[in-house]
Amino acid sequence: MDIGPHKLSMSSTRLETMGDGIFSVAMTVLVIELRLPDVKGNSLSDFMQALYGSRHQLFCYFISFIILGIMWYGHRMVFEYVSKTNRYFIFLGILFYMVICLVPFSTRFLAANTLRWYGIMMYALNLSLCNLALYWQWQYGIRRPSLRTRELPDEVKTEAQKLFLISPVMYGVAIAFSFFVPLVSIFIFFMTPVLYLLPNKIDKYLP
Repeated sequence: MDIGPHKLSMSSTRLETMGDGIFSVAMTVLVIELRLPDVKGNSLSDFMQALYGSRHQLFCYFISFIILGIMWYGHRMVFEYVSKTNRYFIFLGILFYMVICLVPFSTRFLAANTLRWYGIMMYALNLSLCNLALYWQWQYGIRRPSLRTRELPDEVKTEAQKLFLISPVMYGVAIAFSFFVPLVSIFIFFMTPVLYLLPNKIDKYLP
């Protein structure tokens, strides 16, 4: 039976707006969960010693904030090509937002267990799931012409796939090193966001 004009067409605007709010909350929670340095005296050395004692949580906050910013940018780019949605696309979005909301928790856990394998593994798995969930949503959206807002150049498709999947690979390497040389894992967490700040082939399609 053809329902004709009664068929619904759902814009992706509400889902994108929800995502913006979730990213804002997650990034704010990162700051709220920072503990104040415990300064024992009134001298500069006392202050520096207290700041040094907070180095792990400050480092984890810095890395997580940058990573969430990069993921927000990737999330934003998905909706440059996907303007319509359906319940399956929405469900994939909810899965993505669910693992994004876990980032403050895994960040705090890593800060408390910076050089322990389980702290590194939980953080790496959380970030990997974020990338994979967004990649799954992206693949679903671009493969359905009824959801796309514009044609997708092959070059953008190939480059986007590489950018989505490079992080899970890097975080997998970080987990492997966590059992032997955990400092290498921490270095990988630091270097991975840098890869997304380098020029790539998608840049020429941006304003």
